[in-house]
Amino acid sequence: MRRLFPRRESTTELREYESFDAALRDSDSYEDPRLVAVVKEKTTRYRESLNQKTPISTRQLVQNLFVLSYVEPHRSLNVLEIGGACGASYFETELMLPGRIRHWAIVETPAMAAAGASDARLSFHSTIASATSKLESRDLAIAQGALQYAGDPLKTLADLCTLGLSYIYVTRTAVADTEVPIFTKQVTEIAAHGPGRLPNAPEGSSSQPMTLVSFEALTRALPSNYELLFKFEEGEERTVLVGARHITIRDVGFLARLGN
Repeated sequence: MRRLFPRRESTTELREYESFDAALRDSDSYEDPRLVAVVKEKTTRYRESLNQKTPISTRQLVQNLFVLSYVEPHRSLNVLEIGGACGASYFETELMLPGRIRHWAIVETPAMAAAGASDARLSFHSTIASATSKLESRDLAIAQGALQYAGDPLKTLADLCTLGLSYIYVTRTAVADTEVPIFTKQVTEIAAHGPGRLPNAPEGSSSQPMTLVSFEALTRALPSNYELLFKFEEGEERTVLVGARHITIRDVGFLARLGN
């Protein structure tokens, strides 16, 4: 699970860059081996902790289960997840909705994909082409806390739509009140990444480049053959100082369906 944009209020100050590549050159990125190791270990422990008595404890999990129950409810699903880390969402679904998943293919950075543990219904890939080759049908794409870390979130979403996926679910995506993309980076504690807590987690921080666009621009990137079914407001607004500008940011999501 990716760590979202920090939730501290107006005291947060972020540097603005002229491009995503410039922000990337000044960041550790999600290839940071310290971050990958923490996410892998946390996911292993989280998977082992899941059992039939695990409570549904977060709004995000409730929303995810709603979407996974809503999409093609009469048959098992083939799922493409962009930025699924080491598979925590798949393991939750397997527990909460047993038999719901036929195959779940995760697209990640090469380092994170190599850290994932595949099984009969779960696979890890460093390209979308490789991931989609594992799916017998293209039922659902999930981009959970991922689009803002793409160099161009609008193109990434538009490219995803060209794959002919029946549904596209975007969630935990930071958007800003901006007319043009904003390029910045987040700095978070390494221990904050991944599901749950990790005893004796390494100290230190890691940074990742981000591209912030507006929610309106994001939904406009959906082609006309996709119908917007649901919009999700997923967090309170917060104000940050990016360069010399105060920017209002919030977390959002949506579910869209491919038309006939």
